[in-house]
Amino acid sequence: MSAESVTIRERLLLHLGRFPEQTPDEIYNVPFDLTQDGIASVLGISRAHTSLELKKLRESGKVTEWLAHIRASGTKRKAYCLLPEGVREAASLRSRLTTEGISVESLLDMKRCDPEVMWNALSPEDRDTFGFACIFRESVPRSTLPPTSTGVIPADFAGMTAISAEVGKKYLGLAGDEDARAWHSRAADWYLENGGDAHERLFHLCSSGRHLEASRHLIRNADVFLENPNEDLLQTIGRIAVSPKYDENVLDIRADVAIHCLDTEDARHCAERLDEYRSVKAVVVRAEADIIDGRAETALADASAAYAEHRTPSLALVKAKALFSLQRFDEAEMFLTEAIGRFMEAGDVGRMDEIMILRAGVAFNRGRDDECLSYLGKALRSCRSDSRRSKVASLASRVGEDDRTVTFL
Repeated sequence: MSAESVTIRERLLLHLGRFPEQTPDEIYNVPFDLTQDGIASVLGISRAHTSLELKKLRESGKVTEWLAHIRASGTKRKAYCLLPEGVREAASLRSRLTTEGISVESLLDMKRCDPEVMWNALSPEDRDTFGFACIFRESVPRSTLPPTSTGVIPADFAGMTAISAEVGKKYLGLAGDEDARAWHSRAADWYLENGGDAHERLFHLCSSGRHLEASRHLIRNADVFLENPNEDLLQTIGRIAVSPKYDENVLDIRADVAIHCLDTEDARHCAERLDEYRSVKAVVVRAEADIIDGRAETALADASAAYAEHRTPSLALVKAKALFSLQRFDEAEMFLTEAIGRFMEAGDVGRMDEIMILRAGVAFNRGRDDECLSYLGKALRSCRSDSRRSKVASLASRVGEDDRTVTFL
């Protein structure tokens, strides 16, 4: 006997045999894996096929069914377990497979499967479906994927499918690059059609080689991306093969993400590239990186020189940050006021949370805790990202403590 020759009926018996403690006496907290949908998910077959196999096993006295409350769902559904004759057959089958060196768990759990054995056991159609499922990095509706007659595509009781990155990598490694790019392309289109996560669409556009669309998508949704800048986003942006037409805009966004992630090496790389476009943003990015690296004096000197020529709101803000870092709070307050005015003139309030956090820091260092909390409240109301909200909440919780070494930058 080989792994490929084990029938659906036999796999079903083996699966139910893993739950010897579940009987009709148990009417609460029954695993989803014992419902028709759960069994179908494990075996990688349709619900209709599962129903047919269960009917045959019930008629032969191997399986019984009962109504039970399913764990985590709060609803009653039909559950299934082995009868004594089914238990004996499942035990005999497990013993025979083990003797022949076949892992029973690998037949039922894709995490433990030999990737090559399972991949070869899939039909061409199901390989396509399985590969497409592995491409997604987050849960998607199982209905997104075509039905399969072989293989295992898991789904929870809510009908959502999620294959871990570790498992997905194993199986995608057996597919060709051309297939992987095609699956990524389909995933990118799925996110467009279903109004899904902008970051995930960007990732799949890059991975499919649709770099021009990736650039446009990033620029068009810059505000959305900057609401949640993170290292994964930074890595994704760095993979875009950018055309000259969009290069400066992409570098601008990438630099902001790098600064948020405290990746000064990447930020300085962006600044060097932005210098080629004679962009004032290059000075801002370099100054931000210097402040992070503890070179506030250098940041202040560069920002001041640029501000004398270009009175942009971003230069005013980074100059205020450098002054704050140097504990020159009166001057920092003056440039924060200057930055607010210039941002308002430009109709840009996207960085107001940063300004309010710094104003809170100035008040805190002057011993004005009530004023500090007031500014933090304003910052919280204008925050664009969850990480910034968490930072504001953390700062607010520390105001009033004896420890006055709170970091507002």
